[in-house]
Amino acid sequence: MEHKVAQTELEPAEYSTLAATARKKGLTIKEALREAALRWAQEESGINPNDPIFHVKARDWGKGTENASREIDDTVYG
Repeated sequence: MEHKVAQTELEPAEYSTLAATARKKGLTIKEALREAALRWAQEESGINPNDPIFHVKARDWGKGTENASREIDDTVYG
């Protein structure tokens, strides 16, 4: 899998706080920054992973989910 590198600069106090917090959590600075970036992106994306639209399963077909696409349209388009 291809990876991308993101780089930033921190003030010395910011770096110290980051390093101390990562150490307390048993993380490397790289792991802590990755976790922070992913959490921020998820929160700011506006996508709610708990939205029922993401939990319609094909194996539920025939158990009342036949109208799932209509219900999704009603939810999305009103």
